[in-house]
Amino acid sequence: MKYLWRSRRELAEFRDAELRRLLVHAYENVPYYRTLFDRHRLHPRHVRGTIDLDLIPISSKQDLRGVPAEKVIAVGHDPARLLTARTSGATGQPFVIRRTWLEDKRNHLLRLRALASIGMRLGDRRVAVGLARPTDPNDLKRIARPLRRLGVSAIPRLDGLEEPEVIAARLRSRRPDVLTGMPGILCRVADYLISSGAQPVHPRLVVVSGEVLTSGMQRRLEQGFQAPVYQAYASHEFPLLGWQCTRTGELHCCDDGVIVEVLRDGRPAAPGEQGEVVVTNLTAFAMPFIRYRLGDLATAGLQQCACGGPFSSIRQVQGRSMDTFVLPDGRALHPYHLIETFTGRNDSWIRQYQLVQERQDRIVLRVIPNGNGASDHIARVERSVLSVLGAGVEFRVQLLDHIPLEHNGKFRLARSLVEPGSGASVPSHHG
Repeated sequence: MKYLWRSRRELAEFRDAELRRLLVHAYENVPYYRTLFDRHRLHPRHVRGTIDLDLIPISSKQDLRGVPAEKVIAVGHDPARLLTARTSGATGQPFVIRRTWLEDKRNHLLRLRALASIGMRLGDRRVAVGLARPTDPNDLKRIARPLRRLGVSAIPRLDGLEEPEVIAARLRSRRPDVLTGMPGILCRVADYLISSGAQPVHPRLVVVSGEVLTSGMQRRLEQGFQAPVYQAYASHEFPLLGWQCTRTGELHCCDDGVIVEVLRDGRPAAPGEQGEVVVTNLTAFAMPFIRYRLGDLATAGLQQCACGGPFSSIRQVQGRSMDTFVLPDGRALHPYHLIETFTGRNDSWIRQYQLVQERQDRIVLRVIPNGNGASDHIARVERSVLSVLGAGVEFRVQLLDHIPLEHNGKFRLARSLVEPGSGASVPSHHG
């Protein structure tokens, strides 16, 4: 795969120019950002490029959700004519993302480049497994049809909430070379293929996104589909944040489409440090997202991936900061710190798991075990997790034969049933 950018320096210069252009546009045309920048006594001319990102105030979904559409959409755009993506996530509160048709297709081309980097070939059959979505009436079908020859068109999407055997049968009939979807949904199909001995589905590669891919999930997907599994990083607001490097295993950031920051205590995290993800969308002018707190935690990578490509990297995405467990002593503990105590070389007995905080002082690990012998591991897991939780928190392992998906088709790796505000402050929700 030949990249558009010959050097990191070229890419950085382009990114700085696009950031300056975006800031001028937002200040002059988007009332929300005009008000925000004026409140912080910031003018676009103060920002030379990414070196001055810390001058720009951070926004969150909560900041934007209650703002009228005409305040967050650029002057000259009719909200009714824009493409929309709607998300409610865990909060149940609707949030609408709007973009132009050209912005949407540019994002699609960036995704195609990422897939080609992973191993997709011209002419490959692609199938997505996810939630069935109605076609946006504002999508311009007259223009979309001629672009199909270039691959700029919708790919077949199977309903991921159907029974696994139904999805498997439909995949066999379509014979995809490249299979994409959320790991939780695809794992249901992989488990069916493994346990039933049914006729296999053999894509050449599987690409997952939309939620955290655990090592256990990856093993199940590779066994079930008998294909390599790679990860992409995306959200409704940012259709492509990164994709997995086939050489290093880290995630290339889509630096010519977004500016991804991993911040620790407000400063850029050093390689190997964990922090919150803040993103600026360089392709979104109809509805800008500038230094937007995504609600994820990630481990920072290098400013340039070790593979030699021009892109920066993220080592790992840990997940949504909304899942933070607030403990009786006031600590706000991300579930990742518990997960890393029982995953790795000794987790082959676990087919699937989910952490649930039922009360501030009670956490349950739900486990679907692989065969017999789970009891031999339970005591070890409980000891290792309790050493992190400390006194005053009950923890136990619960063996199940089924863990349901969420209503949106995602698999929640960790859930807290504790109401926000009952202890330490919980980081921003992300839905």
